[in-house]
Amino acid sequence: MKFTLLFFITINAWCMSAREIMEKVDKANKGIIGASGEMSMTLIDAQANKVERLLKAQTLEGNAQNDKSILEFIKPLDVKGVKLLTHTIKDDANKQWLYLPRFKRVKKINSRNQSCSFMASEFSYEDIAGRQLDKYSYKLLKEDDSSWTIESTPKTKSGYTKLISIINKEYMNPVKTEYYDRRSELLKVAIMSKFEPHKVKDKTFHLAKTIHMKNQQTKKESILTWNNRSLGVSLKESDFKSTKLK
Repeated sequence: MKFTLLFFITINAWCMSAREIMEKVDKANKGIIGASGEMSMTLIDAQANKVERLLKAQTLEGNAQNDKSILEFIKPLDVKGVKLLTHTIKDDANKQWLYLPRFKRVKKINSRNQSCSFMASEFSYEDIAGRQLDKYSYKLLKEDDSSWTIESTPKTKSGYTKLISIINKEYMNPVKTEYYDRRSELLKVAIMSKFEPHKVKDKTFHLAKTIHMKNQQTKKESILTWNNRSLGVSLKESDFKSTKLK
């Protein structure tokens, strides 16, 4: 009986908290240096009509979660040249700017509007910016041999009351995330699939090729797919300034 109790205590001593798990996931995804490639964005309305778009994407990894990224639409013509610049901030609202070539102006997306739809897609500006570790509190809901199920509750202003993610232990990335709106009702579900290995120096990253976001309330969908992606790319800090968007 004493041995059984001791064994139980020892096993539990090695269990990680939800925060420790997320720190481990965050660390596993550090070291990309820079990333670039092309993405397709497919918009699907409730009647299954589709609109196809093509984008260029660049990400510059920073210190302490302060990454910078640019998305630029290549086609079709009605959105060509539109750019979104994002500066992630560790413990404050992210900074985002949208360049609209039709009006030749740069519009700053304030924190209140970052929960809005990005270019009529089911991805919000907040989704595009990604998730910074210190902006959430975490709760471990479930663990099995292959995954953790983590509930993330925003500490700062957000369009969501909580997110529930299933994180694959091999890929060290989510394979599914549920987004709950400000009424705590299920709003969207994202499915990440077709994970591909990318090596930078001596480290391998497993990244989803496709993210399929389904709005459970409107029945609209958006699919982001990487057509090609390169990691370990050397990028210039000066190219990620709002003054360069024009």
